[in-house]
Amino acid sequence: MTTYTKIAVKGAFTVLIISLLAGLGGYFVRLVLARGLTVEDFGLFNSVFSFLGLLGFFKSLGFDKALVIFIPKFRHEKRNDHIKSSIIYVTIIILITNLLIIAGVYLLSNYLSVNFFHSAQASALLRLLAIAFFIDSFVFVIRFAFQGFRKMTYFSIVEVARMLLILAIVLLGFGLGYDKLSAAAFAYIITPFILLIVFVPIFLKKIFPEFATAGFVFDIGLLKKISKYSVFVVETNAAALVLYYTDIMALTYFSNLKAVGLYAAALPTVKIFMFFPRAIGGILVPLTSELWVKGRKDLLKAGIESLYKYPLILIVPLVLAMFSFADIILNVFYGSNYIPAANAMRILSIGMIFAVIYATNIDFFGGIREPQITTKIVYTAAIFNFIASIILIPYIGIIGAAISTTLSYLIMMSMGLANMRRFIDISFPKAVWAKTFLAGIIFTFTIWGLKKIIELNVWIETAIVLLISSLVYVALLFILKIIDLEELKGLYKRIVK
Repeated sequence: MTTYTKIAVKGAFTVLIISLLAGLGGYFVRLVLARGLTVEDFGLFNSVFSFLGLLGFFKSLGFDKALVIFIPKFRHEKRNDHIKSSIIYVTIIILITNLLIIAGVYLLSNYLSVNFFHSAQASALLRLLAIAFFIDSFVFVIRFAFQGFRKMTYFSIVEVARMLLILAIVLLGFGLGYDKLSAAAFAYIITPFILLIVFVPIFLKKIFPEFATAGFVFDIGLLKKISKYSVFVVETNAAALVLYYTDIMALTYFSNLKAVGLYAAALPTVKIFMFFPRAIGGILVPLTSELWVKGRKDLLKAGIESLYKYPLILIVPLVLAMFSFADIILNVFYGSNYIPAANAMRILSIGMIFAVIYATNIDFFGGIREPQITTKIVYTAAIFNFIASIILIPYIGIIGAAISTTLSYLIMMSMGLANMRRFIDISFPKAVWAKTFLAGIIFTFTIWGLKKIIELNVWIETAIVLLISSLVYVALLFILKIIDLEELKGLYKRIVK
């Protein structure tokens, strides 16, 4: 158990750092756009971006992700010709599907701008971002090829470089006085060009120098194998994309672009909490797979139960701090125009608690090779979110979007927990959860009480309030016997030794 704990914590920490770099870069891009554009234009950009993102699973049909599975297999078989052929197949298929999509977008852009986006600016932005998505599709081919060769450094650097380049080009365009919507769109067009120019030679010279000399094989059987896996990827990802983009699309059609802009500030801000389960998942999936194959359900049970406890203890005060300071956070990062999104952000922040627990469940299902369970859960949540959004958003706008999304996470968490017991006899730490939430509620009331008592500079006041409230929360962890010193010492030993 000691070795697995050490591997999990250190591996998760490495993935967390890389994920944070890319995530922070993407978040800074969003902040720059929000600060530089009006709320309506920021909403328009996000609405068009989400619309094209929703078409994302048609762009590659999952063929690019198939490289992650088939390249290692062909390397083991020493079939460089199959590796080369697979990459060429995928590239050609993506070229065809993307040309069809971009043609459709160009033909329908004027109609969509009037009847769906309700903005004359949408037509030009749709066409520009469609070009960006087209070029970027081939960057994903290179990224997944890096991953297939297990060159995770290059795989990670591509995404970090993408965000930094977009950020730099956007800032340059804004600084030179170009139309800001156009400058943002061109940043997304130029960036994938640069990434291809840099990383394609690296792949061909350093990672797969045999590409030039390996033969090309036209093998229907090989194409069928790749297609079969790709269909599974499309089935899995389609619901996830619908779940992610439903709110934005419903707000675009039933509300207005200002509402989209406000929601596009609130949702990504709360989603910063998802870096924790993503980092854990990067190492949990292979470890779960190994323990499951070895039949070590005892270690797997102990590990999952720990993940139901410790991340929640950490994330509850963070979520409730965001809940309490939502208006200040939005004002500081996005500006006073985005403060109306505070209540939606509060609702969404609660949803992140459910999302963190759910993320542990899907990592478990992935590790034991039962991904169809995750697919069923996500489809159920996506259908619910779609129906709830259509019902709520016309009446209560972004609050309705936030409620439907939060309830979707609750559904996914509940279904995941129910399915978990089909495979391991796990004990859910209900008492710990109840005590943790009680400590969190007291933590929140402490914040609210101190905010009324203390009247200082906003930064000093916030720092003092958070410090005192955090000390109260930590004290409650021990008073309520959620954790104890011996337990922490044991955890420390498993990590460092």
